[in-house]
Amino acid sequence: MRLILLAAGLLLLSAAPSLAQRVYCPLPEDGVWVNANAKPKEISRVEVESRCENEAVHVRVRAFTSCIPRDCKWGWTKGEMRSDGAIQVLLIGFLSSKQLTLRAFGELLDVHVINVVNDLSEPRTETTYNLQRE
Repeated sequence: MRLILLAAGLLLLSAAPSLAQRVYCPLPEDGVWVNANAKPKEISRVEVESRCENEAVHVRVRAFTSCIPRDCKWGWTKGEMRSDGAIQVLLIGFLSSKQLTLRAFGELLDVHVINVVNDLSEPRTETTYNLQRE
């Protein structure tokens, strides 16, 4: 009897990690998110597309910053799923780069941005924005 209980316990423990890592598409972050009050050079819009294929999650992200006369586009970039469930993406530009970490909370998208000037003439800055689903 003890052997049966031990075997059942080991079976449940071995199955638990695979269940915890299963991801369903589309991800909660999937969609168009906007920051209506964005100031110049701030994140004004984020678009996230996700799909699951062969037990793997594929994510791509496009970000916009507030510019004049129209917003600047960073282009579609591959995103990576982190172990904590957040999406991370690195946007590389000519003068500066941005590392975005995205997490959805219902109808809000928490966007943590680390700005780095590529020639390191200025210190890096960190900002967090809350965007709403469009």
